[in-house]
Amino acid sequence: MSTQGQENNPPAPRIRQEEFINGSAVENDQNDVPQEEQVTPLSLMIPSFESVAMLPTPMTYTPPASLPKSPKQMLVNPKRRGESNQAQRVDAGLQHRVISELFPLPDNAQQRVSSLPTVSETSSSNNFSLPAKSETVGPESADDESILTGYALDNLDVPLRWRKVRQIGSGNFSNVFLYKSIDKVTNPELRQVSVKRVKYPEELTNKRSVNEQLAKELLSRLESSLTRELAILRSLDHPCIVKLFGVNNPIFIKSKKPLRDLMLHDDRLPLCDMIMSYCSGGDLLMAATSCNGKLKLPLIQRLFAELVMAVQYLHDNNVIHRDIKLENVLLKFPLEVIIDMSDSPVYMKHNFIELADFGLCKKIEPGELCTARCGSEDYVSPEILMGVPYDGRLSDTWALGVILYGLLEDRLPFDPPPNASARQRNRATSHRIARYEWKWFRLHDKDLSAKEIVEHTLTRKSERWTINQIRESAFIKTTADILPF
Repeated sequence: MSTQGQENNPPAPRIRQEEFINGSAVENDQNDVPQEEQVTPLSLMIPSFESVAMLPTPMTYTPPASLPKSPKQMLVNPKRRGESNQAQRVDAGLQHRVISELFPLPDNAQQRVSSLPTVSETSSSNNFSLPAKSETVGPESADDESILTGYALDNLDVPLRWRKVRQIGSGNFSNVFLYKSIDKVTNPELRQVSVKRVKYPEELTNKRSVNEQLAKELLSRLESSLTRELAILRSLDHPCIVKLFGVNNPIFIKSKKPLRDLMLHDDRLPLCDMIMSYCSGGDLLMAATSCNGKLKLPLIQRLFAELVMAVQYLHDNNVIHRDIKLENVLLKFPLEVIIDMSDSPVYMKHNFIELADFGLCKKIEPGELCTARCGSEDYVSPEILMGVPYDGRLSDTWALGVILYGLLEDRLPFDPPPNASARQRNRATSHRIARYEWKWFRLHDKDLSAKEIVEHTLTRKSERWTINQIRESAFIKTTADILPF
């Protein structure tokens, strides 16, 4: 299949980057420098990523072998966070790797929660009912700190109340909680929601740690990132993309500078909660590790097809995600429930994934290039690592290739290879990415149409497939064409 003119992008020297209000984007724009002079030599690029700081998800550095490092083989390694218990997942923001900011954790079978009707695991494959099963919470009181008052986007004048059930995740710039509705709501998706609560950086919470001017600049950048994420989430409407239902204060929707407006009356940093859809099945990383590498190809095909459809919708609307990874693909139902549904008519009627964490998303102009070095290191494209202007759409498709490889091989493509030498293990992940250093192992002798996608995405940008080419590939088209959404 042809690459359909991937190199028809406008020249890079003058790049329009307005990611933040007041021009405070961390984009490292150098509009008067020729593109070839912006390339960072590989030998200088690899040692550290300390200079990379893009709210809310900075790209991070893989430590050498003498420190905690990337795993040698499987997705079930600690780095992959697949076998971590819940407390470890909540504290994962303290680890070297930046984790996803929104990842509901799957419970055991006795404690499942679903924002949508969940299927009964004991039902026969031909007779699925969709009862909702929820966790119980205690009685509420008017001054209970566990009660959240929020406002739905479609009616910002009427307050609604939810009660906190538990914390389900933590990232560098947010904590995530499961809440259960107190008031009667007509929308069943509002009965149980995930609430993403902004976690302010220490430079803002501890004013003595930074001078006043730097604090103002940081607040402006954070505010711009927040308002951009909210604006884009409000504009999206696709079943395979996480949904924003409301906020804890209407000013976050009505104002272009909500944090500063709120701080005019109270200099304390305001509480900012995003009320979002909740997925009871956890993230795709946890699902893959729970199968011990035995996720069956038809299920991989189905889940990945939904992800491709979500990304195609974004790109069709000139939105790039920039942090696509296994942790940010959420399952609406527990994996075993989805598997049990495979022989039921319900299987073809419901979507099973939601793409989440839009903290790095951006609305772009057709042909616009980006310069922000951001994302999660295992999934970033070589051009981001090298510090050159990049097409965010092609960086998204690169990340899709990483995900599909991981699901097929039960390891990420740029991990040290099995039986790697000490020298190979000492190499940073970024070094292998910059050299396109990956290969097939489990599937090296298999003839699968899925491999075609990986081979046309984990490649140079001039040869890399667009999302439309992935959508039209044999592996995706046969599934996506028959889905009703």
